[in-house]
Amino acid sequence: MNTMPEEMPDTFMPDKIQPNYSLKILFGPMYGCELHLTADDYFLLINPALSLQDKTIPLESSHHHAAHYSINTLYIPSDSASPNITLYLSGTSDSDESRRFHIEVSDASGSYDSMIAENQVVTIGPIRFALKRSDEIWSDEIKNFNQPTASNIVLNERKSAVLLKKRKIRTIISAIFLMATLLASASLIWFSKFESQQRVLTLSESLAGAPSPLYIVKARDKQDIYVLAHNFQEMEWAKEALFKLKTKPDVIPVWLKEQRLTVVARLQHSGHPVIQIDYSKPQNPLLSVYRQLSKLEEASLKNAVLQYIPFALDVGVKTRTKKQLLQDARQGLERLHIPYRQTTTATGYGLIVRDALSDSTLSSLKHLINEFNHKWGNSIISFSINLDENWLKDKSYLDSSNGYLFMNPRHWYFPLNHGNF
Repeated sequence: MNTMPEEMPDTFMPDKIQPNYSLKILFGPMYGCELHLTADDYFLLINPALSLQDKTIPLESSHHHAAHYSINTLYIPSDSASPNITLYLSGTSDSDESRRFHIEVSDASGSYDSMIAENQVVTIGPIRFALKRSDEIWSDEIKNFNQPTASNIVLNERKSAVLLKKRKIRTIISAIFLMATLLASASLIWFSKFESQQRVLTLSESLAGAPSPLYIVKARDKQDIYVLAHNFQEMEWAKEALFKLKTKPDVIPVWLKEQRLTVVARLQHSGHPVIQIDYSKPQNPLLSVYRQLSKLEEASLKNAVLQYIPFALDVGVKTRTKKQLLQDARQGLERLHIPYRQTTTATGYGLIVRDALSDSTLSSLKHLINEFNHKWGNSIISFSINLDENWLKDKSYLDSSNGYLFMNPRHWYFPLNHGNF
């Protein structure tokens, strides 16, 4: 029985060339060690060095210990608890151009896959290592890599502690300085406020003998003190009293009537529809306007008033239309039974009185006009008095049209009639 020889293949296919690798440890007691590995899968069991040497520590169960499933297990000591790493090198070849390697990281929270680059420092928590093909040269990054030594760590910790202590001291000093500054500022403010209040009380006592009450108030900025008077006589008395007291220049006397005319004129010149200012409460003046204002207009008016009246704390605004002012004026004249003629002016209305009025009626009319102008000003309603006067009327010593009037020892007046010419 003839046996046929086994046929040999025409060509021989060699196995795929598998490269070798170098693993450089850059942490722990094995810092700087270089492990030469073949193209296989490796389980890196990383634990503190003492736990690896302690024989009393029981080995983990087979379903928890990754070394149970891996033939190639590398035990690497560490200075602290670290994750374990599975390094897959069996699936790479020398012809791979990607130069990236597959790893699996396992710790107490679980595991995850990742890719690492060749010839670069890989950092995973406290773990630092590098991997390359054996025939390659380590990169400058790895050659120049320095691990913090224990002495450096202690030194750094001491430096950190010193810096922290210095920072705490600086913080405490800054806090103390800030508190001292705030306390000094508060004391200064309190003293200034107390001194200002004492000056106001002193002035109030010194000016208590005024013909009518004076208002002594501080400015909004607390810098000046104002002595406010409604009447001219009070103002003159206050000026003389302040001169005798030799007060500082920051005590300013103000005649409210004059100040009101000035402020109203400025506001009207600026285009604000202002009629008059009521100083019944000097620090809370009340403005009268002849039309309704928008919120923006009212805010603008109040800001302008506060600039012109430094002692005002707040400003009120009320509306009184031109028609309402005309009605008030006409009712006043009709109440006195005074005939008048109404005209229209550029800013409002004019009321003209032309009649021969008695002295009492004329006095009542002048009082009405003064009160009306004091309350509403004269920009909207203007009064005009054109009387038919006979200045010789009611003169008892003129007994007839042909009589004479004794003016003084050197002056005799003889009335003439038109028929004498």
